[in-house]
This record gives sequence, structure tokens and C-alpha cells, in this order.
Amino acid sequence: MKCAICGLAPTGVGILCGECHEELPAPANVAPEQVVGTPARGGPALVDRWGRPHALRARSTIGRAHEGLQLAVLDGRISRHHAELSGVAERGADWTVRDLGSANGTFVNDAVVGADPVALRRGDKLVVGHVGFFFLDFADKLPAVALDPAAAATLRTGDAAPLGWPHGADFAHEEHTDAGLYEVTLRLHEPTGGGGGVLEIDGRRLQLTATQFEFVALLAARMRAEPHQPALVRGFVRTSELIGALSWDTHEPGDNHLKQLVRRVRRAMVKADLGDLIESRHRFGYRLRVVPRATADA
Repeated sequence: MKCAICGLAPTGVGILCGECHEELPAPANVAPEQVVGTPARGGPALVDRWGRPHALRARSTIGRAHEGLQLAVLDGRISRHHAELSGVAERGADWTVRDLGSANGTFVNDAVVGADPVALRRGDKLVVGHVGFFFLDFADKLPAVALDPAAAATLRTGDAAPLGWPHGADFAHEEHTDAGLYEVTLRLHEPTGGGGGVLEIDGRRLQLTATQFEFVALLAARMRAEPHQPALVRGFVRTSELIGALSWDTHEPGDNHLKQLVRRVRRAMVKADLGDLIESRHRFGYRLRVVPRATADA
């Protein structure tokens, strides 16, 4: 079976191919069981990162409130009523999405969605807060998708952790920010001889190459340097600045080189059980999804 989004590569994760699967952000500390909807067997649908299609009605609300919603995302960084999709369950019908005043924003292909409806087209990437979906305008028939336990395990950081909060977080400490950016203890360990370094987040360590280390260090420094910026735009570093600041193994680095670097860092973070901590946004660039907590050696 071919991928339901690109229609080119064979499926590898649910109804998604491997590349389309990786296009969606891997939300930190969100397990697939926290995304609850009605399985779609046809018609319009939203496809999550685990390749599961969720059915859409003519008017569908996405949010944290479980009852009365077409699609619930049980995570503290999603507003109770976050976004609304509207359309008709017919081939060729027009569909739109609008934000319902959420704290953490709604995005279509990395562009911010406001209160006014924004058109949705087949294959568009819809992100609510930090959880991504692909939009399917219509499908004649969709297969039932069984969740792959191995794929789910790569994103689950601890069954005892509260929904949507980092492992070990304490609600009483109010470390969860308005834009879904929670605080972590982040340290960067760079050996004196160079050649890369180690990223440490709340005790979890990840070995990075030299360019990967520079990339994460620059994002961390920018996030620390902008405590007074609105949380929705805090910490972004533009693509042109990153290309100019990082050490590359090519004489003419460009956008594609940066995208490949980001893809490798994201994969490494997910594999290390950190989740996808890199956010990208059209015209803004890249940033960390977390705020480094002030420490003596951070």
C-alpha cells in the first residue's frame, strides 16, 4: 500500500511512509494513547504521527476536553477547545481550520492560524500546540491501523509521568509556560579537544557531532537570552543566521544542508527518549521546545 499523503513510497508507519512520518513533530512526553478520536475508514481525516487516521465531521473541534470533541489530545499544553475544522464529507469539498483562542497556537504548514478560517488542502501539515497531523480531504477506503508498540515506546518517557508533562515534573512548581515551553535542566558538555559534545537534559545524555552540538548550543543560548519575549515567538533563530554561524563540511551550505542537520538531530533526540525538542516555523526559523532552567554550569 502506498502512503496516504505522498502517494509515492510504501507505508511504513500506519498509513504513512517513513519520510511523511518524520515530517510530523514527535511531541515530547505524548504517548499515542493520549490522542483519542474515531478511527476513519474513509472520508476526510486527520492522520497522526503514528499513521492513524481520525475521522472528521462537518464541524470538528480539537482540544484537551475529552467529552464533546471529535478529536481529543490529552495533554496540558493543548487548550480545552483548541481549534475547529469545518467542511463537508464529500470528495472535492472545501475545508478550513481556525484557532479558538488557544494559548499555544495552531499552525498550517508552519504558518500561524488565527480566528479567521484558513483553507486546508490534502497533505497539509496541521499542528495544534506541539502535536502534528496531516489533513486528508477525502479517501474512499482506509485500512484499520494497529498501533506498533515499538513505535509508541520511542515517544513514551515514563508511564508514571502526568499527561503532557516531562518525566518528574511537579505541577506545584508552575514550570509549565504559557506557550507549552516547559523548563528543563539543560547542560552542554564540550570536551577541550572539540569534535562534538554531549547534550544533557534532566539527566538524559545524547552524544552530538560538532555541528549538531553548535546548533543545539545556539538554540539554547537564544532561548535563554529572550526571557521577556512573548512565549509564542521566544527563542527562534532564523535559517540564514544558522547557516552562517555553524561549522559545515561544505563550502556552500544552504537550506537543504540545514534541514538535513535538523532531521538528524530530531532523530537522535527521539531515539534517546527526549522527544522532538526542535520546533520549526515558517519565516521564524528554529527553536527549542523547552526553556533551559538557570543553573551554575548550564
